Order: sequence, then C-alpha cells, then structure tokens
Amino acid sequence: MKKARFALAVACVCLSLATVCPQAQAGSSALNEVLTLSPGENTIREFVIYGELEGSKLGPIEAYLVIGTGDNTTKLGDLTITVKPTATKTFGSDLDFCLIGFAYPIGGTPVFINVTSAAPLSLVKTVKMKAIYGFALVGAYIKNITGDVTLPVPFSITFNWAAK
Repeated sequence: MKKARFALAVACVCLSLATVCPQAQAGSSALNEVLTLSPGENTIREFVIYGELEGSKLGPIEAYLVIGTGDNTTKLGDLTITVKPTATKTFGSDLDFCLIGFAYPIGGTPVFINVTSAAPLSLVKTVKMKAIYGFALVGAYIKNITGDVTLPVPFSITFNWAAK
C-alpha cells in the first residue's frame, strides 16, 4: 500500500513539474510529448533547443514522458535513452548538454537520471526496469555554450524499451 501511494505521489509531482516548467522556446509546451511504448519498441524524436538553460525560467528544456506497458507474458526490460546533437560549431567551441529526469518501474525502485555530454558525442543512459508497467519523465537541455555555436541546436532523442 505504501509503495502504491509513493508511486502515485512521485508520478503526480513529476507531471506537475513537467507542466509547470515554462519554456523559452516559441510555440513549445512544457511537456513536449507523451509516448507509449511496449516491450521491444523504440521511437526517435527530433527537436531543437534555442539556448542555454536559464535557472530563473527553468528553460529551455525539451521534456518527454514515456510510459511502458507490458503484459503478463512480456515484461519491460531495460529502457535506453540516447540523445544525439547535430550542432554546427567552430573549432575550439564547446556545447555541453544534459539529460535529467526520473524513471520508475511500478513496484520497483525509482531511478534519478542526470547525465552530461558534449557535442559531437551522443549521450546514452540505460535504466533497468523489470516490471509490467513503468514510466520515465526526462528533459534535455543545454548546460553550457562556449564560442561560436549556431542556434538553435538540433537534437534527436531515441527511446528503446527492451523486452524481458
């Protein structure tokens, strides 16, 4: 009973944060998209970020809520999230970007996500799920820009939910 209440409370807090966080990008909502994946499925989304994260505005951040739905015969396996930048930058310039978030396999242990990388390298995070249902709320943002980098910066994010 306590685990169910905890899971519900965490889900409510995550969804509240995702919808409350304002965006500095024109025409973009706080929660970019809600995706539903079954075990063995993957999806790719492309997006752009218009500048560095501003702490006072909590943006610009591109946020995604991914819901995994297994069944009695096939449980959710590992969730692999890959963020790849395709930034145009000059020699000597730096672009640091991050993936933050929260993943929770229903009935399991919650996992906080906080990973950083620099362009042109991709960022990859794998979360162990091992449950019938689970979700991940993640956001990508630019941590630091040094030198000449063409804005907005295009990115792609891949969600791959393995079958167990």
